[in-house]
Amino acid sequence: MRTRVVWLTAVLLIGFIVFGPSHAQEAENLLANGGFEDGVTAPWGTWGSVTIEVVEELEDAAVREDPIEGNFCLHVMVPEPPADYWNVGLYPSGVVFGEGKKYTFSAFLKCKTGTLQIEFKPELNQDPWTGYGVETFTMTEEWTEFSVTTPVFTEDVSPPTVSLHIGFAVGDFWIDGARWYEGDYVPPYLGEKSLASRPVPEDGALHPDTWVSLIWKPGNFAHSHDVYFGDNFDDVNDGR
Repeated sequence: MRTRVVWLTAVLLIGFIVFGPSHAQEAENLLANGGFEDGVTAPWGTWGSVTIEVVEELEDAAVREDPIEGNFCLHVMVPEPPADYWNVGLYPSGVVFGEGKKYTFSAFLKCKTGTLQIEFKPELNQDPWTGYGVETFTMTEEWTEFSVTTPVFTEDVSPPTVSLHIGFAVGDFWIDGARWYEGDYVPPYLGEKSLASRPVPEDGALHPDTWVSLIWKPGNFAHSHDVYFGDNFDDVNDGR
């Protein structure tokens, strides 16, 4: 019984070992309320036929998941498709395109059911609407992070914006963990959600049978998890 308790504790510790270094390399997010933890939509804006709301639960999602980052995320609803996909959109306020710099925009996306398309377009926010590093992505029923990186700007661009074109089809989706930062893409650090979690049996549980199926939710971005068994807590804790 002691062995099982020690192993369940070790699963959570291993997640920290795998993801701890990424925290030190985390890029400075230049967006305000990029994770929607303020509990409001501001300073995000929209255009066209679209409704947005900050939520704590992803109601009616085909795949049940919590917000990927923190306690809140943004629910986006497109009730009807326009004639052109760029006539419905979402954007964060306060971005800057500075001379001699390049930037990355990244965000986690998840649709309620099936798939939906979205276009990330850092651009000049007036005619001729020049784009810088434009890409179209297909979101699915599970949280996935997408990103675009601009070229190095040869001069300041004004007025700038990051347009998320979402008028490809009717549907609902969620966005979370949006970031705008200088340089190339850097993986995010999602706190405890970057660690392995939700072990079955639960952490600290005593299992009276002679066998048990060991299950856990993997840490985000984990390719694999090392599992250590033993009857010595220190050895398992140290991964020996």
